[in-house]
Amino acid sequence: MKGLKGISMIDFKQLIDAGLHFGHQKSRWCPKMEPYIWGHRGGIHLIDISKTAHAMQKTASFLEAVVARGETVLWVGTKKPAKEAIVQVGLATNMPYVDYRWVGGTITNYAQVKKAVTKLLHYDDVVAKSKEENSVYTKKEVVRIQKLADRLRRTFGGLKALSMPIGAVVVVDVRKEQTVILEALAAHIPVVALVDTNSDPSGISYVIPGNDDSAKGISFVLEFLKEGVLRGLSKRGEAAIKKARELEEQKAGKLASHKAVDLSVLDADEEEDSKSNSKKPKVNFNNKKSPVRKPRA
Repeated sequence: MKGLKGISMIDFKQLIDAGLHFGHQKSRWCPKMEPYIWGHRGGIHLIDISKTAHAMQKTASFLEAVVARGETVLWVGTKKPAKEAIVQVGLATNMPYVDYRWVGGTITNYAQVKKAVTKLLHYDDVVAKSKEENSVYTKKEVVRIQKLADRLRRTFGGLKALSMPIGAVVVVDVRKEQTVILEALAAHIPVVALVDTNSDPSGISYVIPGNDDSAKGISFVLEFLKEGVLRGLSKRGEAAIKKARELEEQKAGKLASHKAVDLSVLDADEEEDSKSNSKKPKVNFNNKKSPVRKPRA
């Protein structure tokens, strides 16, 4: 079943099965999360899943719009339960992701990160060419370069697809990824986050209340957001095709107008030539007088 704008409706039972309704102990809660808490049981806060479902649908619509206008979505989740889901979603959407460690300045100092990514691509190219027969690198050099490439790939491997502008940053666990949020806020980039009851939602543009320690729950939320991104990519492709057709039509129209102008100029030139020819005196070559020959002396 689908709701407005083709967004799938969320079954509350699916959220409960994924364990998204479980919060943290009452003693460890953040008061700013009170609007998203339904109650408690056994000293554990329970999250209002109706608000979770509404937030997921709203966020998916937002990400769809971001991607449709040509911007990038950056996925960030370095905690153990989120790593696998982050990688899968990043690869499925062909968007940048961080699953190992956030490097300070990834957003605010992108030029340095780009250098590291370029170095990684260079190392990969060297290793690939070393398998050829006429390689200039020794076996020992190739092993050393391979180790350097693997080290860079852990940190920067998911950032190969990173391009500016970044339209949104999706974060799992606000407490762990505090540096990411600070950089995004400094760059005025909207932040989407899965926020648990022990986290502060301040500065988060799109809060998705839910359990950020459940691998199943994290995967469920990210898969739902991935659908929104894929819809945005589809719209972007349609817009690109439409724009290409419009450019072709404009080119065809310009060519037709140039041809019409050339023909009109040619007609005008022919008309002027005919007028100038009509004004010239006619010469009758048949009535030419033979030249008078002078008698010889």
